[in-house]
Amino acid sequence: MRLTRRDWLLGGVILFLAAFLIMAGCGGGKDSAGGSAGSGHDHGMTTEGDLLETTSGPDELPSFLLNYTNHTADLYAAAYQYREILRHINCYCGCMQLDNPHDSLLRCYIAEVRADGSIVWSDHSAACGICKMELEDVMALAKQGKSTDEIRDAIDAKYKPAGL
Repeated sequence: MRLTRRDWLLGGVILFLAAFLIMAGCGGGKDSAGGSAGSGHDHGMTTEGDLLETTSGPDELPSFLLNYTNHTADLYAAAYQYREILRHINCYCGCMQLDNPHDSLLRCYIAEVRADGSIVWSDHSAACGICKMELEDVMALAKQGKSTDEIRDAIDAKYKPAGL
């Protein structure tokens, strides 16, 4: 079977789209300033570019989530609910290996819970599929009654790159 010019063109378009989707894995959306929400999550940059927003508490989610899906907002609400587990979970999107690294998956969502109950939220996870998938797994495992150690081991087994 001989490939036609149309076959080669279609193959090239498919390869281009696949490469684009891989490269855009953690990008997408807009932050409240109108810039790319993924700009603080470019693996070539530091986490110093994360947009931080303070709200009065867990019942008030940050306004930057208005630019994302309801599912993303639900995950941010869950991050507060599961914060004691998340502080012991590594994130494998690359944010823990940068110049100003996150110390856990919790930091991808919440930068600080202040003594007065206010919360400083980070937009880091809003456009990062890996952060979101890790939190979804944490939630599912916690609902199964797994301990923090079991959850951490499961997340490490699933997401930790070989050699780390």
